Amino acid sequence: MKPSSLLFAGALILSVNPLFAAEGASPAWTEVAEVDVQLMGDYEGEWLDAPKGHYYEINKPLAAQVMNVRPGEYFLRFNQELDHRADAYFEGKGTLEGGVIRFEGNGWKGEVSKDGLKGTCGQGNKPPIQFSLKKVVRSSPTLGAKPPEGAVVLLDGKNLDAWEHGGGRPVSWHLLENGVMEVRSAANPEERKQGIGGDIQTKQKFGDCKIHLEFRYPVEPGKAGQGRGNSGFFFQGDYEVQILNSYGLEGRWNECGALYKTSPPKVNAARPPMEWQTYDIDYKASVWKDGKKVSSPRITVRLNGVLIHQDEEIPHATAHAFASRFKEPQGDGPIRLQDHSNAIQFRNIWLIPGK
Repeated sequence: MKPSSLLFAGALILSVNPLFAAEGASPAWTEVAEVDVQLMGDYEGEWLDAPKGHYYEINKPLAAQVMNVRPGEYFLRFNQELDHRADAYFEGKGTLEGGVIRFEGNGWKGEVSKDGLKGTCGQGNKPPIQFSLKKVVRSSPTLGAKPPEGAVVLLDGKNLDAWEHGGGRPVSWHLLENGVMEVRSAANPEERKQGIGGDIQTKQKFGDCKIHLEFRYPVEPGKAGQGRGNSGFFFQGDYEVQILNSYGLEGRWNECGALYKTSPPKVNAARPPMEWQTYDIDYKASVWKDGKKVSSPRITVRLNGVLIHQDEEIPHATAHAFASRFKEPQGDGPIRLQDHSNAIQFRNIWLIPGK
């Protein structure tokens, strides 16, 4: 079903997606600038006419990320390949003009349109080198993975029976028509007044486990950092793997894929807003004896199929407040999902308990 459109802010086109609206999703999903849907995201291509022996001729692949900053303003980053920590070829702002994002700076010049991303890179007195890229959607290899025999299904879209708020309060998050669970209460003062919202946790407790989880965040133009697409999920109630709209960011210790304020991801594998993403995690719980910690939790994390933590130790609770990081849980605990004021959606959550 195609989205309908109307004038927005005198220049942009606001895409009102009737499919999201029919599913009961919040405005963060139903009202999105059409250019964000069409142009924001990952691009891959190559250098076209680099001189023989030039670095760009030897290394022809070229990739770019186009990120929304605020309505009509974008940020672009060019690298040789995506999903690698590497110096950027170019970073700079882009401006929306007549449905096309145009950028220029440091010898680079180009535009992003529905036909792709094209431009040139200057060489001083020599002719500029041309490049051409196409938009790509890099779906996770485990997207839609079905729970194996013996798995504990925590969210299959039929109900929220596996979850509760703290203290046993029934879940007040939204189960949409398409079976997706959405948290959005913090952005809706009226729902807050009604007591809707807050973190949720599994009724069942777990220690060692493997978990599969799918999530996505909206665009939220004008927001940034921890205020954009923020959520997270916690093992034993206190060890967090961060969820954040970190698309195109550096991948720091409080961004998507991080063990919150403990370890940054090996690489920023966060995908663009609106796209479904996956976490596949092996978790080994802490071991205690006579009230003393014998070993800390250890964790292996794949975000969208990309290995971002390999048997990483979690030395303390991943609390925001420093003083709370050394108040650690002993024994099994719930899986907790965070309500952090953003309209995050979840689906297809299942877990395989350890021995």
